[in-house]
Amino acid sequence: MLTWNVQYFLGIPEMDAEHCRIIEMIHRLDQAADRANSLASAWKIVNELTDYIGTHFTHEESLMERSGYPDLDRHREAHRQFEAEVREISSHASVDSAEIRQLLQHWLEVHIMKIDRAYVSHVQAWQDSHDADGGGA
Repeated sequence: MLTWNVQYFLGIPEMDAEHCRIIEMIHRLDQAADRANSLASAWKIVNELTDYIGTHFTHEESLMERSGYPDLDRHREAHRQFEAEVREISSHASVDSAEIRQLLQHWLEVHIMKIDRAYVSHVQAWQDSHDADGGGA
């Protein structure tokens, strides 16, 4: 069972909260697999996840853009690739929640743990200087 773990913590509250919500949706997907109406439940959760991941990526990219993160284009491309993978899996007539869960787990391990970590110090420095100027984040 996948749960929020301190290793996923980036130290940027809004991103941590959104990552936590994604993990909570993965947990719901795991629980749905055990229900009698597992396919209908899985479809609902997958659609919610797909929408929320898009929203999360928009928020994350906006934060990086406002901070002037120099590697934004490559990060954006990683987001588009992941969204395409999720769309591909979720477009099948029968949702394979195990396949989606595996994709999301890989995303957590690779994207959050490695790719997202690359922007943290830049965004935090920008937020600190922005806060010092009285501008808020």
